[in-house]
Amino acid sequence: MSRAFTTERDDAPEPVIDSHVAGVPVRVTPAGRLLLEERLRRAQSPAERKRLENRLADLVVQEPPADRSVVAFGATVDVRVDAGSPRRFTIVGADEADVAAGRISSQSPLGSALLGVRAGDVVTWHRPVGDALVTVEAVAYEGAAR
Repeated sequence: MSRAFTTERDDAPEPVIDSHVAGVPVRVTPAGRLLLEERLRRAQSPAERKRLENRLADLVVQEPPADRSVVAFGATVDVRVDAGSPRRFTIVGADEADVAAGRISSQSPLGSALLGVRAGDVVTWHRPVGDALVTVEAVAYEGAAR
């Protein structure tokens, strides 16, 4: 029978799509590791537990670079976009990204644009709605004085 003649349940959970390949390192900040461990403790289904266990097995906790004046993985960056109000973002791995909380992936367009720059630099953020100029005002790392 064709699926066209079956009904889908409205209460069926959305399938979890995990693009992680076992054995491939997953970069996270020290806080990101704690976040994933907490998610594992709260996991409800065996499938979710297994997914998180696999992810944790491949974690690589990325420590701050020696030169903390350069934006790298784990940096908290104060920026001003197109001379607007200041914003603060922390560059993290995809597993711990949460834009509303100010944590952006190092692979996102803004995260990529900020990597390798210093306070005072201006970079172009390529966005779907158009490019924006981003001025880096400060760079800090967890546990370091701002």
